[in-house]
Amino acid sequence: MARSEAKTRRELIDPRLKDAGWFEYDWQIEDEYAITAGRIHFDGKSGKRAKPQYADYLLRYSPSKAVAIVEAKKEELSHLEGSKQAKDYAKKLGMWFAYSTNGVEIEFFDLKNNTQKTVDRFHSPEELWNLYLENAEIKEEKENLVALTHDYYDESGIGQRRKPRYYQEAAVNNAIESIIKGNKRVLITMATGTGKTFAAIQLVYKLYKANKAKKILFIVDRNLLADQAYADFSNAMDKGACYRVDSKADIKTSRSVYFSIYQTLVGIDDEGNKVGRPDKYKEFPANFFDLIVIDEAHRGGTKEDGSWFKLLEYFGSATQVGLTATPKREESNNTYKYFGAPVVNYSLKDGINDGFLSPYIIKRVTSNIDALGYKPEHNDVRDVRGQKLEVKTYLTPDFRRRLMIPQRTKAFAYHLLRHLFLTDPLGKTIVFCENQEHALLMAKYVNEGFNEYKVKYNFKYNGEYATRITGKDKEANGKYPDLEKFQNLDSNEPIVVTTSKLLTTGVDVKTVKNVVLFRNIGSMVEFKQIIGRGTRVYDHPNKFKEKLGFYILEYANYSTQLFEDPEWDDDPENFIFEGTLNVDEEANIDEPGTESVPVASEEEEGENVNSSGIYEEPDEDRQQFIRYKMSEEFLDGRIEMAAETESYCDANGKPCSPETFLIYEGEKFKKQFATPEAFQQIWKDGKERNHFINETAAEIGLNVDALVNIFFNKHKVRDVDLGDILAYLFFGQNYLTKEERIVKAKELHPGIFNSTDSNKATLAEDILSVYMDMESKPLYFGQELWQTPKLSKYGGIKDISDYVGGTDNLQALINDLQTSIYDERIAA
Repeated sequence: MARSEAKTRRELIDPRLKDAGWFEYDWQIEDEYAITAGRIHFDGKSGKRAKPQYADYLLRYSPSKAVAIVEAKKEELSHLEGSKQAKDYAKKLGMWFAYSTNGVEIEFFDLKNNTQKTVDRFHSPEELWNLYLENAEIKEEKENLVALTHDYYDESGIGQRRKPRYYQEAAVNNAIESIIKGNKRVLITMATGTGKTFAAIQLVYKLYKANKAKKILFIVDRNLLADQAYADFSNAMDKGACYRVDSKADIKTSRSVYFSIYQTLVGIDDEGNKVGRPDKYKEFPANFFDLIVIDEAHRGGTKEDGSWFKLLEYFGSATQVGLTATPKREESNNTYKYFGAPVVNYSLKDGINDGFLSPYIIKRVTSNIDALGYKPEHNDVRDVRGQKLEVKTYLTPDFRRRLMIPQRTKAFAYHLLRHLFLTDPLGKTIVFCENQEHALLMAKYVNEGFNEYKVKYNFKYNGEYATRITGKDKEANGKYPDLEKFQNLDSNEPIVVTTSKLLTTGVDVKTVKNVVLFRNIGSMVEFKQIIGRGTRVYDHPNKFKEKLGFYILEYANYSTQLFEDPEWDDDPENFIFEGTLNVDEEANIDEPGTESVPVASEEEEGENVNSSGIYEEPDEDRQQFIRYKMSEEFLDGRIEMAAETESYCDANGKPCSPETFLIYEGEKFKKQFATPEAFQQIWKDGKERNHFINETAAEIGLNVDALVNIFFNKHKVRDVDLGDILAYLFFGQNYLTKEERIVKAKELHPGIFNSTDSNKATLAEDILSVYMDMESKPLYFGQELWQTPKLSKYGGIKDISDYVGGTDNLQALINDLQTSIYDERIAA
């Protein structure tokens, strides 16, 4: 009887690996090595992971040096059956050697020399190691070998359990190989959120332990990172080996690993202002350091006229390792010209495909006055200072520079609140505003709108929902307490942070679910940093706390279009153009301008960013550009959403039309429900309906929110039950509004709705009223229903039961409502 793959591995492959010397230590072989985490499919509210990629065996020469992949197939298959997988996995992991086997025959691949051959046994660890050294052309000197094979730094001593991912291992190993071969400049390119600093720590640790680098300078751009790196290394190194450079203290040259921020070394303070003292780095001899690691190398350190270039030039004899999150593009050419090609190039797209980074949805919205311009209807329109507005057509650049209209900000703030309550009202959100005053106004209106939504949905929340955090919000001790609370994964206060350039330099908040852009981004480097605020994944056993995707919301700007870079960033999961916010229906609208959203060229990258990652705006705060400031009542009361259109992504992740998207989604839906009757059967049962919405839809990859939006956009009605929407989209059935469905239900079941029990009848009407208010949501009897204002007035669930005569009577009413509302005889 032929063996299964598991039995083939256990009875044939494992013994042959053991005979070759691969089971002497428990770290030599990793069974079912997880290469990826599984790409996340994000529907706008929740995410579901695809199956991760696993290699059957990963062979390690040392705990930190993997050398080969083994792909196993069951005995009855050809030993070549796993060839493609073996080679693909080896290439992905940056290795040259791979095997494909059925336990009887073994095929060996040397990808460096592009050869393959059938071998009678697996190579021993030493044989593979010697092949590796030969291929890599590495001299077998002790320091070289120790650097390559020394264990990684084990973080368990500081309470962490991180292991390097495959691309981090590749970054460390490739950088060491490059340094061993004599290269003095090494570049590691990894997208924001993929762990550049963690990889750098492992690189420095291995070189230090091998005595390949005895004096090391680790440069970052924020005190927070310098302090964290110092703490991590202090646990790993010999006591006293680490030293934190202080701008006010004399240098101690007896230490081994030095940690500093750029600002301290090049004679500027934490706010980026030049100070009257000599450059700190000159207190070190020019040949003092063997190794310098430069974090965020794209920030200007490699520009010959940049403030940091002189530092790198001064320490020119040291090996310099640059870390960057920016790919080689026109504005980052200086970095690549200085360091050369990166030893690893791991993009945002790679991270999303592997499931290590969050996918994103772009939602774009503008107002009518942004889209078409605003022109005063007469020559006596005045601002708050009594100035007459010049009669001309004002476009988006003017609203940023010359004409401040608070109602425009309020319209966008309320739209943001609507978005949050449709997705996750506790989803942490960063809003990049025009300037500090605009950030203050935005926070005000978000809080104002939240208080209204809180009452409408009976949402329990105590605390400050939105707050501004800019350079003006720093306390006397230099700290930002609201930022610390925002970064706290267990804190729900604040939820919305408004800022100007806050977080562009890498303050990490894993739970950010929305990145909002008001301010036009004038630099691709800055744009990728900003988007990186949302890319981190936060896995959590509580699905309401996890973060597996995020939104980029653009208000009256097109930064994602200006910096479209699918080769690096991947395509969005979905693109939503929400059309126009109608701020003023009666405003005098002129013809649209040819360029309504210019690039903000005056924002020099890197200026005024302090060591905490906070953008310190100049005192004038751009106020000289704001000529007219309108009152908060100007254009008041004329805000409503206009038409919405959307673009979606097909099975390959490429943008497609709604029609193509419906075909793609319909194939998945009809595999689950072949007929309308099969779907109706589960929809009329409350438990099965809830299971479909909460479990089945995600399992089959059905993007329910996108389907609802397609329906809304086409028919301009929102009060239609989700069941009717899906039956219409996939089976062509006519739909009813919820009100029409209720009317027919009452006609078919008069006994339920004409009850002589007035309490029962009143409660039934209130339940149906809430059902009608909840747009496409079907009838649902969970906690969310009973907490709405119309039903919470009765008290808790026990009070509601008592109101209708007990638990049995309440359950009977629930059953009756479900039976009547989803009666199969109801049809359009």
